[in-house]
Amino acid sequence: MSLIVWMRTGCRCQTTPFRVANWTRAAQLAASLLVASIVPAVADPRTAIDATSVPSNQFADGTRSLSDFRFTSGFEAIVPVSVEAGAIILEVNFNGRGPLPMMFDTGARSAVTPETAAALGLTTEATTATFQDSGDRTLPVGLTRFATVGLGNLELADQPFAVVSLPPYLTDRGTTRPPLAGVIGSELLERLAVRLDYDHGTLTLISGADFRYQGNGARLPLALIGNLPAVPAAADGIEGRFAIDTGSTGALTLRREFVEEHHLEDRHPTALRIKSIGVGGPFEALLTRLDNFDVAGSRVESPATRFPAGGEQEHELAGFDGVVGYEILRQFSITFDCAHLGLWFEHSSAFGTRTGGRSAGFQAIRIGGAGFRVITILPNTAAAAAGIRVGDLITDINGRSTIPMSLGEFAELMRKPGEVSVHLGLSRDGAAVAVAIDLKDTL
Repeated sequence: MSLIVWMRTGCRCQTTPFRVANWTRAAQLAASLLVASIVPAVADPRTAIDATSVPSNQFADGTRSLSDFRFTSGFEAIVPVSVEAGAIILEVNFNGRGPLPMMFDTGARSAVTPETAAALGLTTEATTATFQDSGDRTLPVGLTRFATVGLGNLELADQPFAVVSLPPYLTDRGTTRPPLAGVIGSELLERLAVRLDYDHGTLTLISGADFRYQGNGARLPLALIGNLPAVPAAADGIEGRFAIDTGSTGALTLRREFVEEHHLEDRHPTALRIKSIGVGGPFEALLTRLDNFDVAGSRVESPATRFPAGGEQEHELAGFDGVVGYEILRQFSITFDCAHLGLWFEHSSAFGTRTGGRSAGFQAIRIGGAGFRVITILPNTAAAAAGIRVGDLITDINGRSTIPMSLGEFAELMRKPGEVSVHLGLSRDGAAVAVAIDLKDTL
């Protein structure tokens, strides 16, 4: 799930010019494309807005006081979160209304969809800000303001939010849940120490100025690059600087230049070549497993890793050697302490879990009111062995209709931990076809 319009500035109060940049998001969802169970480490471009044309009094953090928040009770807020296809979802109240589902993404500037702004009766102001997608299309960015933004007993006052059209593959949560209202991220990191606890499904928020870490985790120095926190780590023993991105739903994404400089493609010649789709169309990526990834004194063995097949996506990772996403991050409880430029890692119950896991080896897109259409079959995979064909319409999984499913739900069902087989109902040339897929590790 990438290709989102993000507003990125630094974790500290500072005026930073905004510019348009592409980003990667290690995800199994790629623009209306669901990488259905190839491996969750598939990534695709996310469009980040740094918006050179946005007036500084609208979006630049240097114009806003970081004392614009309060706790209505106590000295911290413990906010429940859920994980949907690797994305962190929390509920947020706006002007006393809600709650509405938002995605928490480290580094993402606050944004809501036009539909959300309209439903809340807000006025959207036109700005001179635009963002240019990877297809060279120029799209507008609006601006609105909320008198209050509430997360549990935390309340932020007078908050500017971008108003942008997020793609349906991101906002769609199926027919039984409300669509995603928007994203929130760096506004929290600017003001607060933030602890993300995957085991307990909570996001704990404490005033950054008052925070002192008390735990047994390992601390890494935190650098802020384009608003995203980055730490030193090592891929296959090669040291580099890696972004810690809660908006990335895969395991590890590497910059193409880093791969070439250290001959990682030669060291892992069995990489799979797959399709990813960004706003500008399809591009090729390679999926493989590195030997290991070391971070905060801990080793993740054989991480599923994605990198561009060519240099055309190189700019997505400018400033980083790679991006660490959900499948590695969930193996830790993570505390972001931007005020003291530190990031703390503690092992979670998921530490040691193999990334990637069993998969089917096909790609599919959601067809509203019908199911999911298969668009790619990888060779020598479970899908190929089961006889699934490009063009097949998947109408049910294990007897459950796919029509009301979101892309994320579909992906989760296609790679449930511990399951070695999945029964699919297909529609092929108007005829019903039943197939069983024995899932296996594609990499």
